[in-house]
Amino acid sequence: GASTPVADVSAQVRATAATRAGQVRSVNQDAVYAGSAGGRPLLLVADGMGGHNTGEVASTHATEAVRAALEAARAHPPAALARALQSANRRVLTEARSDPRHEGMGTTMTAVLIDGEIGLIAHVGDTRAYLLRDGVLTPLTEDHSWVAERVRQGLLSEEEARRHRWRNVITNALGATDRFRLDLAHVRLREGDRLLIASDGLTSVLPEAVLHERLADGPPERAVEALLDAADERGSPDNVSAVVADVLHAPPTEKRYELPAAAPWTVEVGTRQTGIREVEERYPGRGPMTWMRKQPWYPYRLWIVGSAYLAFLLVLFVAMR
Repeated sequence: GASTPVADVSAQVRATAATRAGQVRSVNQDAVYAGSAGGRPLLLVADGMGGHNTGEVASTHATEAVRAALEAARAHPPAALARALQSANRRVLTEARSDPRHEGMGTTMTAVLIDGEIGLIAHVGDTRAYLLRDGVLTPLTEDHSWVAERVRQGLLSEEEARRHRWRNVITNALGATDRFRLDLAHVRLREGDRLLIASDGLTSVLPEAVLHERLADGPPERAVEALLDAADERGSPDNVSAVVADVLHAPPTEKRYELPAAAPWTVEVGTRQTGIREVEERYPGRGPMTWMRKQPWYPYRLWIVGSAYLAFLLVLFVAMR
């Protein structure tokens, strides 16, 4: 299948996204995006799952929902990103329930929202994000898959996982149920960093050494094509997608939120706002409202204000007698 490149050149990031159906599949169920949302660079790969055409519907709807939510967001970026994926989950699920042809569809998603020198990473499923810095390739996500969990438990080796017949079984996706597990992480970016987001169709056929070699090949648009070509050379039995982005400028800016010490971190996000509030607590905002929320009297604020108002009326009544 043909590649469909999308390029975005901004003062801060130069990025290219491309996706192909691969050598075996007739339908491409992946969706990619490299551009901006809400005034910030956004890099995204979603890998849909379901019947013929259905996975494509899921990944496209999820991608559109994330972009729309971030464009309209008023919350600080970490909470806005979590809300955006919550919106994507709701949209895919609603679409699946309203049309019997799309029953059971879902999608993985890995998104990087760049806020100044901070790369905020939201991850669901087995699409991966990597950082190439000073010649060293570092994974930024952990797969939500049956084999990856067995590797983490020490029950399978990496090589066994790569060949296992259940290697494509994912344990977490958007649109599958009302709830999903969201991994949130962040990385402090530097000028010269290169980011990669890739679907499992790419990472499952390319050993890390080949991934590293092709990723380092020229500007982003050339590296993307080199990666997809390498997958095609190995038969690419699945759709293959990649976003490659170079950090041109990483300005340190005063953030409206604090960064936690440890990452990544997992939160369960459902239809209610409980998970989003956990994200807001994990990345607390800065300013007078944040200070007030931390005070022991904050839960009783309405009672305090009401009592003060009644006391004021009482004093006024006495003074006027």
